[in-house]
Amino acid sequence: MKSIIKHIAIVVFVISSSLLNAQETLNANDTNTFIFGGDQQTNTLSVELLPIAIVDVEPDPSTGISGSADLTSLEAGLPFTGAADDLDGLWLNFTHRAENFQNARIFVSTNQPVPAGMSVNVEIIATGTGGDFPSNPRVGQVNLSTTEEVIVYDFANGYTGDGLNNGYQLKYTIDNPGAVSLPDGFEIIYRIQ
Repeated sequence: MKSIIKHIAIVVFVISSSLLNAQETLNANDTNTFIFGGDQQTNTLSVELLPIAIVDVEPDPSTGISGSADLTSLEAGLPFTGAADDLDGLWLNFTHRAENFQNARIFVSTNQPVPAGMSVNVEIIATGTGGDFPSNPRVGQVNLSTTEEVIVYDFANGYTGDGLNNGYQLKYTIDNPGAVSLPDGFEIIYRIQ
């Protein structure tokens, strides 16, 4: 008799302990169980992101970097003046993350003086559709020189996307009636600050 009562007590204990399981089950399809379920704790994390400023100029791969000139006035023995030439297959792309959302600008300049008798101008003629950036271009041409000029006004953070049809489409106009050559190593420089 004692043996039967002992076995009944063991069976009751085993059955009741399996019914009183307190293990929590998380449903992976329900995000609320991750947020509100389980052992919740709070940890503080501080992340300091460094500022980024990247700018480049990309050519249209279908047209490359080329322009057109009026060749009807060419005559043997006379200098080729080139008159005026337009280059508009270039796109200005940038990525910028400021510290404390400080406004920045994009400046353009040359690394050497433009020779006397020649002018090189650049203007933004279109804004691309990619990226996430405030469109704030300067209206009209910028006459390039060694002095920096603003070509894109105040913006905080953003990126234009890469390549063609992203960012700002540039148009360069070169007026060179005296057939003057640019100096070796001549560069046009874009800078974010």
